[in-house]
Amino acid sequence: MEVWQQIKRLGVSLFVLLVGLSVGISAHAATSAPQPPTSPPTTIMGINLAGGFTQEPIDSNHISGDTVTLSAKGTRNILETLTNPLGSRKYVWWESTDGGTTYNKVGSNSTTYTFTAPSVTSPTQLQFQCEYDFTGIGLFYNEWSRIATVTITPARVPTTDIQVTSASPGIYNGASTTVSATLTPSTATDPITWTSSNPSLASVDEYGNVTATDASSSTSGTANDHGIVTITGTSNGHSDSVKIMVGALQNVTVNEGSDATFTLKDLPEGMTVANWYRVQDGDVTALNSTSTSYTVSKTSVGGDNGTSYYATLNYTVNGSTKSVNTNSALLTVNKSGLLALTAVPNFNFGAVDVGTLIDNDAALENTDTTTSGSAYDGNNNGELSVMDSRTTGGDWTLTASLAPFTLSDGTDGHLGTATLDLYDPTSRLDENIPDTSTATKIYTSSDYDGQNFDVTDSSLDLTADPEIAAGDYQSVVTWTLSVAPS
Repeated sequence: MEVWQQIKRLGVSLFVLLVGLSVGISAHAATSAPQPPTSPPTTIMGINLAGGFTQEPIDSNHISGDTVTLSAKGTRNILETLTNPLGSRKYVWWESTDGGTTYNKVGSNSTTYTFTAPSVTSPTQLQFQCEYDFTGIGLFYNEWSRIATVTITPARVPTTDIQVTSASPGIYNGASTTVSATLTPSTATDPITWTSSNPSLASVDEYGNVTATDASSSTSGTANDHGIVTITGTSNGHSDSVKIMVGALQNVTVNEGSDATFTLKDLPEGMTVANWYRVQDGDVTALNSTSTSYTVSKTSVGGDNGTSYYATLNYTVNGSTKSVNTNSALLTVNKSGLLALTAVPNFNFGAVDVGTLIDNDAALENTDTTTSGSAYDGNNNGELSVMDSRTTGGDWTLTASLAPFTLSDGTDGHLGTATLDLYDPTSRLDENIPDTSTATKIYTSSDYDGQNFDVTDSSLDLTADPEIAAGDYQSVVTWTLSVAPS
């Protein structure tokens, strides 16, 4: 079969080179073997990157005299649509009555094929395959559906149970998938009816073909174009359901202080992320990220709750780059009821000449330099943060105490008096903390709001001391977060 396909394709290619015209060739004849089914189409946001069948004919059981309808739907890929606008495809139905050994053409030019089930005295199987036949200019090959088996029985076999499954756990906007039902007994002939919990999000037809709605143009994250839809199959009073996730992006809910990640799952081959965008109060901000996921770090109720996110995807058609937007998804940040000190700073005040300190006071600026050591257990970017996601409780107060400086080897040395000037101009924070291990109040809040300070511009004030000893000195700042009784 593979050899025949290669010869067939070579022949068509030569025909195109000589004449400039390609005609779809039917591979089935009265005595031909079945064709392998075409791979499912790649569709995202309604764009068909690769053609194929979006709906396959399904297996079914019927009794003699039933009207049986098989259905299939195909799609042309985007390249074919753009380069061959005058071309067309038609549906051709093939049937086998000898167990799939030979096939005969039984219908054409319709997405459905209907027949009356023949009279039988024992279960009899018929096989059907649909061909999506290409006719037009260009080198595009015929598509083939799966082979569907229709079993005809002489009398009704009631359904006693049903189990529903989906071909895919999730689909992007504008895409399709198929749900199917396994009946008990397997020979049950009762029909199956399909329903969707949210038809405007994803509809399901009588054949179990599920189609997702297109992505909304709204960037609020609240449009009904993403979420979970439940598809239910019912036969003879028995029902079962399956959940399908619709949309490229889903809403994310986190507690304040946690990270929130939006993820594009199973991005189709040939599509790449051009950029991510954040929407807040209608204002759109480019996030300069081409990853398949985007993380919002340390979320806050005030800054992140109610924002939405979407991505722009790029794909190439006939050498030209095209773009399409995903749906927008909403970020919800809940107060978690926690009060926590989430970040404290390290300080490095550099060096000063001993001769200078013998006669003069000195103010050493924080160098914001990454340093390691036993006294360094915070961050090197000046971040001092308190998270408060409570809804009840008393005011919180942050204090700091500075221990006397000692040499790095643990000996006392001799440095004189030192004072840490904790300074953040944007938050109007300017507190002096002496190196006497005395708690100094830094900030008090009564609004159940966390605070973020940047104390990079802090300094260390040293007094002159004629007995100063040279060496590397270090100290420890102890931060205390406390709550007054409410």
